[in-house]
Amino acid sequence: MPGLPANCTKPVTFTGTICAPATPGKHPAIILLGGSEGGDQMANVAPQFSHAGYVAASVAYFGLPGLPKSLELIPVETIGGALAELSKRPDVDPNRIAIFGISKGGELALLAASTYPQIRAVIADVPSPFGWESIPNGPVSMPQSSWMIAGKPVPFVPYGMAMGQAVEASYMQHKPLDLRPGYAAAMADKSAVAAAMFHLENIHGPILCLAAQDDQIWDSPAQCAIAMSYLQAQHRPYADVSQTFEGAGHIFLFATPERPLIQAGQNGMQILLGGTAQANVAAAKQAWPKIFSFLGAALQAGSAP
Repeated sequence: MPGLPANCTKPVTFTGTICAPATPGKHPAIILLGGSEGGDQMANVAPQFSHAGYVAASVAYFGLPGLPKSLELIPVETIGGALAELSKRPDVDPNRIAIFGISKGGELALLAASTYPQIRAVIADVPSPFGWESIPNGPVSMPQSSWMIAGKPVPFVPYGMAMGQAVEASYMQHKPLDLRPGYAAAMADKSAVAAAMFHLENIHGPILCLAAQDDQIWDSPAQCAIAMSYLQAQHRPYADVSQTFEGAGHIFLFATPERPLIQAGQNGMQILLGGTAQANVAAAKQAWPKIFSFLGAALQAGSAP
């Protein structure tokens, strides 16, 4: 297809991109989920995984034709459909499927893995282990969940007044938007967080939670810590791991010297992402080998306990 590497094709039943290894036989597979930018952005990452021996599926869940226009009430069944198509492919071992998501995609990855037992490993990069309010395109009359299952909204933590104040201050002062204080204020409602926790105990494999110490979107170190505390209380038989990268910002994983990703434009507004050029690039160099090492260990046996 135009614009795609030779080993990449468009899927049949979902919106996205599938890249497969050139070698014959059955391979482990991985679903890739981007964040609040929407679209099929993880198609750019899929070849990196296919070259490493994985059938890699970038799954778009909003922001393209045929999908929801905004990150609001996204059906988790979108991931279920991708799992079904991947599992039927002759080049995929259906017992070795992982999922990898960044930011809101990390939130969705943890929710999907809590829902679908055929997912045997999770890489959650700067994620949330509980549901957050949606990110609509424009004003709304009442808060909505980001996600839904079987047509019902997933419990979520609402933003509250602090988030609106942060957005207004950025607009009025013509300064980059700093979202973290708004998220931090909302997270102070411990009962809301507890009510919105995903059932991580249902995940049939290990979880790797990556956090950024200078994350200026939300407190990913605290959110990974909440996930790890919840998982440890479940006495799971899996080697769940969390790592925080010092000085790194929200999108450190894709930082390069040319694009350090300290801030980014979205919907006509500059948004603070955090970190420094040096810290983000250094963290990316550390994280990618850890990701592939984790995947190799998690999926090598071909089955979960």
